Amino acid sequence: MDSQVAIVSGALFGLLGCVAPAALFERALRGNSGVSLATGIAAVGVSFFSLTVVLLVVYTATNAGFLEFGCALVAAFLLFWGIEAIRAWRVANGRSSHRGEG
Repeated sequence: MDSQVAIVSGALFGLLGCVAPAALFERALRGNSGVSLATGIAAVGVSFFSLTVVLLVVYTATNAGFLEFGCALVAAFLLFWGIEAIRAWRVANGRSSHRGEG
């Protein structure tokens, strides 16, 4: 696998692993009901399982580019949740997540 392809696909799959918890996180930020501990654990489980399966498939399919793929996957995942943590901190402290509001 070419290193550029590994990096781009790793970043995309890292963001794909964020989808289930991010949907739940957005519902929680908006204050919608239906957000429970069980749905949170299920969302984290889906994310963990999907990222683990993707890493296993890439590792068994090709060993070339696995390090780049894994690093890009983790970096995209952590960058996404770093940004979401900042948003949650702002909401918790009474600041709006949009510019010009608040």
